[in-house]
Amino acid sequence: MFKVLVTDVDGTITGRDTSLHLPAVELIRKLSRKVPVVLCSGNAACTLMTLSLYIGSKGPFIAENGGVVGSPFWQPPIQTLASKEAPLRALKVLREKLGGRLQEADQTFRLTDVVLKRDVSVEEIVSVLRREGVNVSVFDSGYAIHICGPGVSKAVGLNVVLDRLGLSGEDAVGIGDGANDVELLEACGYGIALQNAPEALKSVADYVTKEPYGDGFVEAVTRLFKPLL
Repeated sequence: MFKVLVTDVDGTITGRDTSLHLPAVELIRKLSRKVPVVLCSGNAACTLMTLSLYIGSKGPFIAENGGVVGSPFWQPPIQTLASKEAPLRALKVLREKLGGRLQEADQTFRLTDVVLKRDVSVEEIVSVLRREGVNVSVFDSGYAIHICGPGVSKAVGLNVVLDRLGLSGEDAVGIGDGANDVELLEACGYGIALQNAPEALKSVADYVTKEPYGDGFVEAVTRLFKPLL
């Protein structure tokens, strides 16, 4: 039996409209009584902190695609794993090269990354930054484009969280729906891609759900953790 569930948020425990999928939330609450449930997202740390408390997941969280980890029960509650220096340098270059085509998302609460709207393709952004010699990690979550420090990924945050829990990657089930979840699934003992995931994620998954979004989360978690529910 696996000892921890690590789940993406947007598109995984939500519906198509990004509102929380209530059966998925209820399942997280039930499972959290037996094993830690870790929320793992590109969202800002303050969002993950709030979700953890209100959903009742009880486990630590991984924010900003692995750049930040934390828990309402840790002291201090938030730990940054990367610098924002390289992402800010990347943003400056992109502003110069792409001009008005570049649409930024709200950066107010971001601690380690820069977030862009999806008006310019991730391929073009990566091409510009590579040509200009800017070393960063770039992820398309399906909702925004995230520019993180070099080497940052959800797997990096996962390793820190698992160490705090006294567990290993083989103890973990990872579930997600985005290209930014590839490293997460590869780092877990068992990886689940939702039906709405891109082929890049499905190709590294141990199981692909029949249902998309929150319904797929419920399908997979019920299948794997049924004795604990």
